[in-house]
Amino acid sequence: MRKILFKRILQKLPTLVLCCFFLQINASAISAKSKTTPNYLSNSTSNFALAKAFLDISGVVTDSKGLALPGVGIKVKGTQKVAVTDEDGKFMIRGVDKDAILVFTSIGFKTKEVTVGEVASLKITLEDDAQGLNEVVVVGYGTQKKVNLTGAVTAISGAELMNRPVPNVTSALQGRVAGVVITRNSGQPGQENYGLRIRGTNSINGSAALVLVDGIEMDLNLINPDDVDNISFLKDAAASAIYGARAAGGVVLVTTKKSTSGKTRVNFNSYYSINVTARQPQRLNSWDEQTLIDEARFNATGAREFTPEQIEWLKNPNFNYRPNLTSNRWEYFDNTDWIKAGMSTVNHAQNHSVSVGGGSKELNYLLSGSFQTRDGVLRYGPDDNSRYNFKLNLNTELNKYVNIGLVAGYIGQVTNSNSFSTGNIVSALYRVRTRQSLYTPPEDTTGQPYNGDLQINAVDIEKNAGFTRSIYESFTGKVDVTVKNFIKGLSINAVAWRNQDNYNYEQDRRSLNWYGRSNTEAPRFSANVPNGISLTKNRGYHDNLQTTATYDFKLGNKHNFTILGGAAYDQYRKDEISAGATNLYSNDSFSLNFSDLLNRTNGDNVETYAFGSLFGRFNYNYDEKYLFESTVRYDGSSRLAPSSRWNLFPSFSAGWRISEENFFKGNVPVVSNLKLRASWGQVGNAVGTDIGNYDYIATLNSGSALVLNGLKTNYFFQNVLPSLGKTWETVQSSNIGVDLGMFKERLTSTVEFYNNRNKNMLILLNKPNIIGIDVSKTNSGELESWGWEAELKWRDRIGNFGYNIGVNFSDNQNKLIKMAGKNLIGTGGVVSAIEGYPLNSVWGYKTDGIFQTAEEANAYKAKVSYPFFANPTAGDIKYLDLNGDGVINAGGGTPENSGDLVYLGNTSARYSYGFDVGASWKGFDFSVAFQGTLKRSFLIATETLAPLNGTANMPWTIHMDRWTPDNPNAFFPRMYQTSDHNYKPSDRWTQNGSYIRLKNLQLGYKVPFNKKYIQNVRIYFSGQDLWESTKVLSVFDPEVSNGVNSQAYPFYRSFAFGLNVTL
Repeated sequence: MRKILFKRILQKLPTLVLCCFFLQINASAISAKSKTTPNYLSNSTSNFALAKAFLDISGVVTDSKGLALPGVGIKVKGTQKVAVTDEDGKFMIRGVDKDAILVFTSIGFKTKEVTVGEVASLKITLEDDAQGLNEVVVVGYGTQKKVNLTGAVTAISGAELMNRPVPNVTSALQGRVAGVVITRNSGQPGQENYGLRIRGTNSINGSAALVLVDGIEMDLNLINPDDVDNISFLKDAAASAIYGARAAGGVVLVTTKKSTSGKTRVNFNSYYSINVTARQPQRLNSWDEQTLIDEARFNATGAREFTPEQIEWLKNPNFNYRPNLTSNRWEYFDNTDWIKAGMSTVNHAQNHSVSVGGGSKELNYLLSGSFQTRDGVLRYGPDDNSRYNFKLNLNTELNKYVNIGLVAGYIGQVTNSNSFSTGNIVSALYRVRTRQSLYTPPEDTTGQPYNGDLQINAVDIEKNAGFTRSIYESFTGKVDVTVKNFIKGLSINAVAWRNQDNYNYEQDRRSLNWYGRSNTEAPRFSANVPNGISLTKNRGYHDNLQTTATYDFKLGNKHNFTILGGAAYDQYRKDEISAGATNLYSNDSFSLNFSDLLNRTNGDNVETYAFGSLFGRFNYNYDEKYLFESTVRYDGSSRLAPSSRWNLFPSFSAGWRISEENFFKGNVPVVSNLKLRASWGQVGNAVGTDIGNYDYIATLNSGSALVLNGLKTNYFFQNVLPSLGKTWETVQSSNIGVDLGMFKERLTSTVEFYNNRNKNMLILLNKPNIIGIDVSKTNSGELESWGWEAELKWRDRIGNFGYNIGVNFSDNQNKLIKMAGKNLIGTGGVVSAIEGYPLNSVWGYKTDGIFQTAEEANAYKAKVSYPFFANPTAGDIKYLDLNGDGVINAGGGTPENSGDLVYLGNTSARYSYGFDVGASWKGFDFSVAFQGTLKRSFLIATETLAPLNGTANMPWTIHMDRWTPDNPNAFFPRMYQTSDHNYKPSDRWTQNGSYIRLKNLQLGYKVPFNKKYIQNVRIYFSGQDLWESTKVLSVFDPEVSNGVNSQAYPFYRSFAFGLNVTL
């Protein structure tokens, strides 16, 4: 009960906070009014004693050369009084306290604060500040000035990700960084399957990025977005080779917020989100659905299921069923909206985050916590996700030599879902016939409340089929000791951390049976048969020890050196135990003890492996004009055989700041920074690669399916041959970049060109059929990827109006150079790996519309035959005989002998882009962000295209646009049952997967709040995924991976209302 009460309180918390906030405003107004009311009973002289002198302040603002500066913003600190300089740099502010502080701000100049004093006329000079040139960026094992970077690094601040109604940081990054592509496959809470790729794919075995949060390897999807201070993306080998064998997919460095010395400060952020489902398939009413079913049956068999009279019965709301006179069943003529019955189009989410920080120079802290809940779309049963985050950053300066940092964190996530064992419950809602009643008729004697006569009852499954619960917990602890200043320029750092993951999984499956009119006969349909229980407990430990030494020194005034050296040791361990049982004695007793021994299973698993590393970096720059950097990492892992365990990963990069040359500096004053840079390096692909912990030794697997004398008997077998020569995939990377800054860094841009080549990719070789065991992968494949990316940003201020514009665009392609294993395209579709083509290529037939008459079809059939369908006729697809052999087929199923199959594209978008605009005026702020992709092929799954084709999938509203003599230009061919001849992979079903989406729109207002203990109050609206334009079929979200069924869990449009408070 307390849990329910706590949940309800949390659901109402945003409303309560907003109410308290507005009550506080009213109370403040009343209080202010009462203070201005004269007190005639008090001593009048005291009022005069408290009066202050106010001045009218005027002046002029110039730059360091004495030129007037228009549009400079001036604010009386701690008040709402503001002014702006005119075209001559002049300003005037009336009624200013002589003790007040004026703050002068302008893009391209350093902020300046001036105390008014007794002078009524001021002359202010602002110093140049080419913002961005002195910006410090987080890189591997340290930081560097952005202007001195020679690798491909993009940094983004945490402020850009705040206040978005998204479940995690990964989602908030979508469209924000050139070359970084974010994908997702579902809207189901906690099971969205987010993916992050940097510069495409470098291996058929995966190209996951290495994610480090404050140096700790973590899941980016699980951290609190409000904790993020900044994120650095290391894209090329020059930037990422310092991480060696785990950097082939790029590196993401997340730095969380830390406190500074000073008084305690509290930040509170809360939002409540209303989520509305989008791009869902729509069910037909029962008579239209039955019409299409009868068309499909008639076209296939010449017979219909319903007569015209029965079709009319479906339209009668008072006639829903009748007994079948020839069988012990009911006949149904209902019109059930199964989507409405089982799913809600609106659900809710909320997020509350608070942080407390402060301290002194010697000791400061930041403690943060957040709570997030998200409801799913199912009306009944478990369908939700909740997450708790707690984090402590503590820093103490023992003396001028020693600094100690402590990090402690906890993440807890609970995901609840249905336990339908044979598929997706959302998909089941699309498969039940609309003429089937939700409930059994009152005269029914089976005792079952829910009807399952025609098909399974998806609503009954939601309510009564059981549940699946996964509980994830992460405990993180880190100690960071830095010793410096005892030798000028030398800093020594030692770090130790542990990340412990606990994962508990439980699934309880209740069996359901649906009968006709009598439960004495066999069930008409069943689900979760047999019933059962599954339990898994997993404990993972990742321990890290590392130490680095950094030495900064100069030779003369212009030769600057930085040398870093370090060592690291990582150890991983996973302990897992699992148990399960089926055919439980009772549907209501979910315990392993309520089953026979023959129906029980159990197992355990222990895995350990380790990494050892030595690494170093050398940086040199001459007067911040000529730049050079070299890194090296020597990595070894227990996963590989001793003979191939260690590998070296080097990189080299150089840069030239042309803007610092004398011949350029004085002649092109509008350019504040122009830098050319180039890099080359090698990185390894240990993250996500198919390398097992013990591949180099023979291992035994166990099984328990063998039954002897009525008892289960364990047996052991060798599953795969060991591989002594397997080693890391090594990706060779080269990069050329240009950085440009203009108009005192108001305008900044970056252009990159890159090439990545994986020359020893792990692939599975063909094996002779006589070998009765699997073989291990070998380093025999080769994959190349290449592309370019560009970013352009502009920011400026005109008086009180500040604005910014950002655009990013990236191009990525790949080609499988060598695939020594299987190279088959089969009968077409999406083929993951074909030599000479991009990964995930689409192969299919070329088509020429739909046959409009039987005569046209017969004439074509006389010249060309369809082996997969003997008698094409009016309404069928016309496939082209490209090779002229008179047969439509796939030939030998290889690229060299593909018959009439042709390459139609690939499922990975070649281009991705983002566009954002932001503006602020006085207390208001506004931002909008778009994101999208171009040149992507999307092959529609047959399950969506072909209702009634060997599955229980029903036709939807989109299928009304099918071919009939009266609708010759239809999208779909004629309805047909039990054959997919019209839905072979082809150019007709391969769509343009490009899209543009309004990813986020935000409008906020900072409420004037002149209270001693309240620094800032902001209310805001934030919308996510509000609109999109795409040519993809309306039942698909354009972001989903190819092949995802359109009955998958839907995505949302989110409308959030939030509050930020700083105390």
